[in-house]
Amino acid sequence: MYKVVIIDDEPIIVEGLKKTVNWGNFQCVVAGVAFSGEEGITLIRNEKPDIIFTDIQMPRLDGLTMIAAIKSEFPNAQVAILTGYRDFDYAQKAIRLGVARFLLKPSKMDELMEALGVMTKKLAELESDILEESKDNLLSSKEKDENPTIGGHQAVKQKIHKH
Repeated sequence: MYKVVIIDDEPIIVEGLKKTVNWGNFQCVVAGVAFSGEEGITLIRNEKPDIIFTDIQMPRLDGLTMIAAIKSEFPNAQVAILTGYRDFDYAQKAIRLGVARFLLKPSKMDELMEALGVMTKKLAELESDILEESKDNLLSSKEKDENPTIGGHQAVKQKIHKH
């Protein structure tokens, strides 16, 4: 299951998203909610979500600043912006931050479903890539064990013990 967090200063939006979306259809579960960017950072660091739905304009810390602050820690997290602001500068900054979707409030259910589908598909692709890379690394490691002239595990173990 993919973990989702919802961050918005409007409780009606948070509750509406939690209750109206059939998260299970997308192999998702809502892991938590927050009502400001500051609470959002704490929630994200605690829950380590796969998907983040966030507003932009929130008290104390806006959504874009929050995303910028956590993006390096959670580079694969998929982010959807939900905002009532049609400001082009916000959209540009969101794109630079790697936001998957920029949705205007009030969002239609089909827009939310499309965004969720895109983000879960991207997460599945990332998981597949990581699995493939792990397999390749495992095969490469096995080849090195079988052929000490390539380096083998012994050389790696020696390097580890030196540090």
